[in-house]
Amino acid sequence: MLSPRERLLRNLDWNLLYTFLVIVEESSITGAARKLSLSQPSVSNALKRLEEHLGMRLIQRKKGMFSLTEQGLRVYEYISSAGSIIDKMAEQYAGEAGAVLGELHIQVASHVSCQPFDDSLAQFHRLYPNVLISLSSQPSADIVDAVARGSLHIGISNKKTAQTGLHFDLLGYEQMAFYCGPRHSLFGREGLTAADMRGLAYVSFESDQPGEGLSAVNSVRTEQQFWGRLVAVSPNEEEVRRLILAGLGFGALTVEGAKPFVAQKLLFQLPPYDNLPVNEVYLVTPENQLLTDVEQLFIGMLREATVAAVRERYFKP
Repeated sequence: MLSPRERLLRNLDWNLLYTFLVIVEESSITGAARKLSLSQPSVSNALKRLEEHLGMRLIQRKKGMFSLTEQGLRVYEYISSAGSIIDKMAEQYAGEAGAVLGELHIQVASHVSCQPFDDSLAQFHRLYPNVLISLSSQPSADIVDAVARGSLHIGISNKKTAQTGLHFDLLGYEQMAFYCGPRHSLFGREGLTAADMRGLAYVSFESDQPGEGLSAVNSVRTEQQFWGRLVAVSPNEEEVRRLILAGLGFGALTVEGAKPFVAQKLLFQLPPYDNLPVNEVYLVTPENQLLTDVEQLFIGMLREATVAAVRERYFKP
């Protein structure tokens, strides 16, 4: 059985307390009704119900006179204190009621260089700062498989497949080149040709093979006859770069990602210098799965950024 205190807490209606607060602040039933956009009988009835809940009279009402009883004054003080706390809570959460909340999970091939994607991340965070953005790095083939299985809704990949249930948006292109580190025998040498690289140890991405995300790199290696021994493999550009810097062999990196290391003379570009491998960058999304509002917002933003980038590059007057 509930105690009188527990019963009061369970049954007490904040609307009644708030109505009483307004009645006191307006010093009349009429003024409170006007402020609350209610009829006078509704306000009077709310006061009566509150007095019945508390078992005490709160306001002395006589013609031409309005005054709080001693109990009414005490209740008003309690409600004012509680109202101040609730008002602060309402101010915070009412402002966030229309805010976009949630989590945006995206898997990205680690070597991807795509300006529209980077611009979209910046714009999305600026517009929706309460959304947690979660990025993880996976090989392109794994990203496509994850979207196909339904465990992922947004992927940025170099691989496109003719697979039912998947949608691929071309976001742009990234260029790659071959590099070696300071410990490599070819570092800093002038006049190099592809023949100088044949038979040398090679560091590779997992997707550097026919039919995978970096098949363009594999095609150039085949064309140039880079048939050296494969000594190390990683799905992550940072680790491939680490292996190259450590001198295990030469390997392919994105031109944009290698630029700062070339400027610091930590990486040295190797042949070929023309007709470099170019990879397509795709947005991979499911065709027949329900996306969250957050996902739909980001996908729409990324598509718009891609169109804007094409216009800027090719159709700017």
